[in-house]
Amino acid sequence: MNRTEADSGSPGATRHIVVLTTFAQLGGAERSLLELVRRLTPELRFTLVLPEDGPLASIACEAGASVELVRWPHVLSGLGERARRRIGPIALVRAAASTPGVLAALGRTIRRLEPDAVVTNGIKAHALGALVRRSSGAPLIWYAREGLEDRPRSRAVLRLAAARCDGAIAISRYVASEFRPLVPPRAPIYVVPNIVDLERFRPGLRAAADLAKAPDEIRFGVVGALTPLKGQDLFLDAAARVVREIPRARFVIVGSSPYRTEAGLGYEAALLEQARTLGIESQVSFLGTREDVASVMAGLDVLVQPNRGPEGLGRSILEAMASAVPVVVVDRWGPRELVRDGETGLLVPPLDVPALAERMLTLARNPALRARLGRAGRAWVAAEHDPDRLAARCRDALLEMVGAGASRRDAGVKEMALSRR
Repeated sequence: MNRTEADSGSPGATRHIVVLTTFAQLGGAERSLLELVRRLTPELRFTLVLPEDGPLASIACEAGASVELVRWPHVLSGLGERARRRIGPIALVRAAASTPGVLAALGRTIRRLEPDAVVTNGIKAHALGALVRRSSGAPLIWYAREGLEDRPRSRAVLRLAAARCDGAIAISRYVASEFRPLVPPRAPIYVVPNIVDLERFRPGLRAAADLAKAPDEIRFGVVGALTPLKGQDLFLDAAARVVREIPRARFVIVGSSPYRTEAGLGYEAALLEQARTLGIESQVSFLGTREDVASVMAGLDVLVQPNRGPEGLGRSILEAMASAVPVVVVDRWGPRELVRDGETGLLVPPLDVPALAERMLTLARNPALRARLGRAGRAWVAAEHDPDRLAARCRDALLEMVGAGASRRDAGVKEMALSRR
């Protein structure tokens, strides 16, 4: 594993960005972060500070970053507002007691790394970054990905921490609107969507071998972490309605339960039981975590994203559109910014299972519509989400906030490379 090293060029020639993360697994946020690292190295030098060992470390090094470990105790990393279990007072006391040690270790590590900016990726990282902001001396930039409307405690914590935030990069207009009331007026917010590799995700790829299908089958899929936020249970309810009309329909759920904050929820087991109860167990495949997501996308006829809660943007939506796979997504939050209903995909109201099933049936019965939406989605992503342009704009945003005058600039949200409507 690479460790942080001094620049080989002249002093100050390459800006050093230290990224503080809350997670060392590979979720959508981490994959998006890795895309930035790959595309901005060596223009910028990145060091990721991780709270634990995990696959993110080795892949980040392959992408050109260095990695440091500052371990968090389980009681701190396991705190989560969306967990169904109440956080007991003992756990809160233990988490609070562990925080000073974590802060001291983070402060020492960041000072040693001498960054030009500290970027925080995740709500707990935003808060911890704010607490070490003064000792680090570097601008604090929040990489904002989350919807906060169902997180009152997180909003309260971030509102207190935001006084030390020097700016933010938000992945959607929706996320920017969630963070704008929290961060100081002097702190700019730049809207830069997630980057998707348009060469990796493209039309015409061969489907994964285990997704071979008969000519008369149609396959719907959900791709993402197994969490109630993503609404896989809503997908299964809609699937049961679809099967009654189209018995040849098949359904794929891709992903696992990576979040320690939701450990013990039993969501995956509940989904398996739900499929059995609905009588569609034989039509549903649970594929777990896949590294060949592009080949999995190539095996889908329709990508469904039925979020029950606030989705910052929707990486799998962009991946499907880039693959010319038509999408059915919620008409709210970040996903609404990616789809023009009836032109580049279909929108559905959140939590409306009958409407979701109706949209799925519409596409199942109309291959010409699927093809048209798929082509239009690919064309839109290629035109509006060019990876190199997005990476350059993210670089420019970082450098502007690193600059001495960044904190004095206007606080208005600066939109970058979003859809023209």
